[in-house]
Amino acid sequence: MHIPSFAAAICVLMLAFSALAAEPLRFGTFTNINSPGLEACERVLREAYSRLGYSISIEHLPAQRSLYWAETGRLDGDLCRAQPYASLIKVPTPILHWQLTAFSTRQLDINSWSDLKPFKVGYERGMTIIAEHSELTLLPANSIESAILQASMGRVDVLLNDDFTTRYNLRRMGVENLIANPTPLAPGPAFHLLNSKHQKLAEQLNEVLLEMTANDRIRQIKDEVIEDFMRKAEQEYRQEQP
Repeated sequence: MHIPSFAAAICVLMLAFSALAAEPLRFGTFTNINSPGLEACERVLREAYSRLGYSISIEHLPAQRSLYWAETGRLDGDLCRAQPYASLIKVPTPILHWQLTAFSTRQLDINSWSDLKPFKVGYERGMTIIAEHSELTLLPANSIESAILQASMGRVDVLLNDDFTTRYNLRRMGVENLIANPTPLAPGPAFHLLNSKHQKLAEQLNEVLLEMTANDRIRQIKDEVIEDFMRKAEQEYRQEQP
């Protein structure tokens, strides 16, 4: 029995769609693989996209390259950013709430950006929210590990970075002389960014993220990540001891 041509065409289209759907969506992010914040973003998005029938893959890249590749379509988007990017679609529901915290070798009274003016400020290269403060003396490092070492050795006066990411890396590196400022400098949300071709997908994903926010699933994932990372930090630190 021959399948009618129309039915055959439908079968071919369905097979093509299935093959296309099997291709993971590709997202870029910072080079830092030791970031609880980025891991939380990744786990949230893996679960959210799986509900829509998609898998995802993550590429760790220099920060500006990740944005450029997302803009030009080489990637489908950027994992998560604290600030929007003009040519990319911002999915409006936050996937993470982070805390930008100052760390230093002595207790400092830092409650605003202007309080940082007397100091040399270290940070991980690519963090736009910090780099845009050109009124400050900024000294970027290529990794959070390098930024921590510079602050620990007094090469910079203050390290600015996400609170949990810094605490995790301090523990695993065995650095004990950096003190966290009690007041976060800039707590705020982080958002997922998509290439402009994904407008419909952005709307669908936002619905899923709204549901995950309402049932507290995003917070649960973040708490699980922090617990996993702090346990991992303790294990890595002990393994390095003689």
